[in-house]
Amino acid sequence: MTSVLRSPLVLPLAAALVATTIAGYLMIPSATELPIHWGIDGKPDAFWPRDRALLTAPVGATVVLALMAFTERFAPGRQAGRHVVAAASTGILALFMAIQTVIVLIGLGFDISMVNVIAFAMGLLSVVIGNVMPKSQPNSIAGLRLPWTLADPENWVATHRLTGRLMLVSGSLLMLAALALNAGPLLAPVTIAAFMLPFAVGGLYSYIFSRRQGHQSRR
Repeated sequence: MTSVLRSPLVLPLAAALVATTIAGYLMIPSATELPIHWGIDGKPDAFWPRDRALLTAPVGATVVLALMAFTERFAPGRQAGRHVVAAASTGILALFMAIQTVIVLIGLGFDISMVNVIAFAMGLLSVVIGNVMPKSQPNSIAGLRLPWTLADPENWVATHRLTGRLMLVSGSLLMLAALALNAGPLLAPVTIAAFMLPFAVGGLYSYIFSRRQGHQSRR
């Protein structure tokens, strides 16, 4: 079984996404236009008819998970990254489920900030992936696949242990920010920084680690 389907939450989340989509078709009037894009100020700036808008999340989730499964199927050493792939597939599916739920609720007249929901979901995804990062080994599909981490298992373990911890912290802070901040110019850069900073720090750490190892080997 591919790691994309290995998580016990994948099938329930997929079923919930389908059920939410069907509920949207049944409960939202067919003439309704639903938002499918939001600006940095948190306000929707693009709309599609109900039938097309409700297909966005299910189709997007299917394409992303299919690409992940295809990549894993033909990647060498894929077993070493199975924990990260399984966690990522669960988190991505949950993200699409959250987006679809909010779109349906907006179609039913509820005032919900999609930007805040996405920021919270991204924080949760960071926590989920950060929790499993230290369990991975050098592989070709998941993790910080840099020349020096792939060449040195010790570098890989140290880098992914640090990156995983940073993702746990930044993801938790991002969830708090999503609850505390209003959608606007501040929340978007906070979301991007919280999700990307652990990888940037981890990549720099791995490079410094490799340089130190190189200096020690030449002594």
